[in-house]
Amino acid sequence: MIFLGLLLLVGAAGLSLAIILANDGTFTAPAGAIELFGNQINATVGQMFLGGVAAGALVLIGIMMVFSGLARNARRRSAGRHKLNDHRQEMRDLQRKHDTVTSDLAAHRAATDEAADQDKVSVQQ
Repeated sequence: MIFLGLLLLVGAAGLSLAIILANDGTFTAPAGAIELFGNQINATVGQMFLGGVAAGALVLIGIMMVFSGLARNARRRSAGRHKLNDHRQEMRDLQRKHDTVTSDLAAHRAATDEAADQDKVSVQQ
């Protein structure tokens, strides 16, 4: 989308430049001839004006396309960052749970071993 917008901007700039160079400053009915891609077009002042309006509209559309493409990419990157942060937070929570369960298990095993040792001592006596 960004590439298409930039391409449209370059095309509109070229069209505008051709119209500006073809206009020799006279405001009479025939404004002159415009040569684009080997074709010669005879234009009046009104046609030149409308050509300028069309070129301006193309420039605005191109700018809108560029900015909308940039905004879409920014939203996509932001969503990716949020997803990554959520994943990291979930991993930290799971690690905390794992550590808690591991320490509880170790405490339980220690208590069980201690109770078993006491049973052995009392059986031997």
